Parts: sequence; structure tokens; C-alpha cells
Amino acid sequence: MMKKFKISNLKFKKINNSRGQVAIIVLLVSAVMLTLGLTMSNKEIISVKINTNDELLKKAFDTAESGINYYLGTGRTSYVSPDNSSFANVAVSKIGDGSNKIDFGEFVLAGSNENYWLVNHLENGNIGSTFFAGPNIDICGVGFTGSIEISYFYKNGASYGVKRFGYNFGGSIITGFENKLPGCVNITMIGSPILLSVMPIYNGGKFYIEAKNGGSFASQGIDILSDGTSGGTNTKLNIRQRYKLPSFMTSGMMAEGSILSD
Repeated sequence: MMKKFKISNLKFKKINNSRGQVAIIVLLVSAVMLTLGLTMSNKEIISVKINTNDELLKKAFDTAESGINYYLGTGRTSYVSPDNSSFANVAVSKIGDGSNKIDFGEFVLAGSNENYWLVNHLENGNIGSTFFAGPNIDICGVGFTGSIEISYFYKNGASYGVKRFGYNFGGSIITGFENKLPGCVNITMIGSPILLSVMPIYNGGKFYIEAKNGGSFASQGIDILSDGTSGGTNTKLNIRQRYKLPSFMTSGMMAEGSILSD
């Protein structure tokens, strides 16, 4: 009877151990499944947030663009979207007005022109009558080696004229051009200065002009900066509007000789 009782007792203990192991396994599997579920849920939440941020960023950009168009159409610097969910603030500044150096920071392609105004412009975009008052201007290449042609437009009484200069920077490249070391050349003002136009030949480069002996430059145009906001997301958009050349100046650049020159 004692043996039977012991065997029965052992079997009972084995059954209890098996049930305990099953319970532990079930708990572990449940914990893993719960962790995976929470992880997937977090990923879904993050994905939704990313998509929402992308939408807000796009809307802020569109609002900044609308702010610029609104300013150009009305002259007003505050814009609100039709649904009142986003807005833009526009800031306008004159390019180079009153400075003694004009540097657009642009790379000018070979055969293209970089233009620098030496006279003011009126509100309607026409040329004014306040001319650069300094005696001369430096025209400089930023690490540029090559050849440039400079067209200097001026006014003499009621007539307009243009003088041209050609320089080789760092060696003889174009016959008839003056050879210079890389750096700057100095142009003496004659008449009433209107415009300096620099054209690199064969290879492009960056350029700037500087007045070292007095005189300040007129505005070259305007910079328009629009700050668009949507749902707390901001995007800034900047455009630059420089004054355009009158057709007679464009013709003067293309002609071989001076136009209406004295």
C-alpha cells in the first residue's frame, strides 16, 4: 500500500510540474506577442506623425510661395490662406543699396553676363538720375583665370555710350586683350555711370565690383523672403529680383562697336 501511495504521489507531482511549465510558456508567448503588438503600434504612430509632418511642411512651402505671389500682386507683406489654417510673412530688402561692394555670389557661365547697376531705379523700374559718384571701380575675379570682356555704359548729356575693355587673367589667351595677373582690374568712370557688364570668355567664374576711392552703389533689385507657417511648421522661401536691362543696352552688348558713343 505504501508503494502504491508513493507512485501515485510522484505522478501527481509530475502533472503539477507540467501544468506549471505550460503556464510559464503561455505567459512568455503572451509577453512576446504583446511586445510585438506594442512595437507595431508605435511604428504606426510614428508613420502617421511623419506623414502629417510631410503634409504640414508641404503646406508651409506652398503658403510661403503664395505669400511671395501675394506681395508681387498687392505689395502687402502679410498673407493668410483662404481656409485660415496657414499664413506667411514677407520681408523685402534692397540688394546692395548704399554699399561699396556688390557680390552676387553667383557662378557666371562662359558667354553670359553679370551686370552691375551704377545708377538708381525708379519705382516703375525705369532708370533714375542718381549716378555712382566715385572716380573708379575695381572689377575682381574670385580665383578666376581666363579672359573677360567688360562693357561700361554711361550717359553723356542726352546721349548714351559704351566702352569695352578686354583682359586676360593669368596669361595670354585672347590676342588684343591686356594681360593681367589674376585678381582685379580698375575702370575709370567717364560721363554719368549707368552699368558695368562683365562677360567671361571660354570658361566661367565668380566676380564682384568694389569702390575703394569713394562712392556707393545703387540698389541692384530686391530680395524677397517669405516665411510660411502651417500647424507650427515653418518653411522659408527666398527669391531675388534684379533690375532688367533695357533693349538698347542688350543691343550694345551684342554690337561690335560703341552705340551712340561720344
